[in-house]
Amino acid sequence: MTARLSLASWLLPLAALAQPAPKYHWPLDANSGPVAQELIIGQNGTLQGGAMWAPGQGHHGGACRFDGVDDRILLGPCDLTTGTGEFSLSLWIRPDFVTGMDRTLMAKTVGPSAQDHIWSMTFVGANALRFRLRTGPSTTELTTAPSSVLGGAWYHIVGSYDGSTMRIYLNGALMAETATSGSIGYHPQAPASIAALSTGASPFSGWVDDVRLYDQGLDQQEVVNILLEQLTTAIKPRSEPVLSNGQLQLPSEPWTQGRLLDSMGRTVRTLSMVDHPNAIDLQGMTPGLYLVCLQASAHHATWPILVR
Repeated sequence: MTARLSLASWLLPLAALAQPAPKYHWPLDANSGPVAQELIIGQNGTLQGGAMWAPGQGHHGGACRFDGVDDRILLGPCDLTTGTGEFSLSLWIRPDFVTGMDRTLMAKTVGPSAQDHIWSMTFVGANALRFRLRTGPSTTELTTAPSSVLGGAWYHIVGSYDGSTMRIYLNGALMAETATSGSIGYHPQAPASIAALSTGASPFSGWVDDVRLYDQGLDQQEVVNILLEQLTTAIKPRSEPVLSNGQLQLPSEPWTQGRLLDSMGRTVRTLSMVDHPNAIDLQGMTPGLYLVCLQASAHHATWPILVR
């Protein structure tokens, strides 16, 4: 099989991918006001500390902007009541910068110490991720090795617990896992929050988009299914790209710039849209999952491709 045919056979049709149903979902697409709407049961959040809406600046749709001082969104307890004992959190983030300071992406905790965390996802040591989860009387801590997370790029982050194993995924790639057991239980006294602890401590600086909580431990295929949703800030329908002769033929639009990201969120190629504004050469690509990110004058678009 030639490389060109292999590429063609692994351009995934997005419409065929099923998405698990979250129990809480904050799209963070508001234009104004202090309320972060929750779509499933109405567990709306409240913006605190000066957090601001960023219409059209999210990974898809809008996002919420946090200044890294004390900005946050308070969500209430957000306990899962189905009794499965499993748990996953999913969110898109775009950091301004990465530093050695702990920066909370999302947390449910009664205090700052490790054992106070019911669950949380945090940047630690500049660009490693730490997932904490309390099952029974103790909190298990899972930390990735340092990763290639850079300021100014969007990343999809998932923390998953299926009843026996905790896992961290970054842009669909499994970054770390550890065995644990037990159920999360109910902790109504522990408030959940986005972009900092509920007190404003350990704040995150950057954008957060499309936050979800699940009562199941998402496996890698389910994480990839979320990652590969059709994402764009454009409202109008658009055509899909087509692979032909080793080139990705793009919808005919005045694209101004673009990047090709690998599964770690690293830019592997900066795309010049001047000489070839509607085609990307994929010959010789290393096998793996990539995101094609393009910018036009009024919107951006993202397409996933899987190269084998």
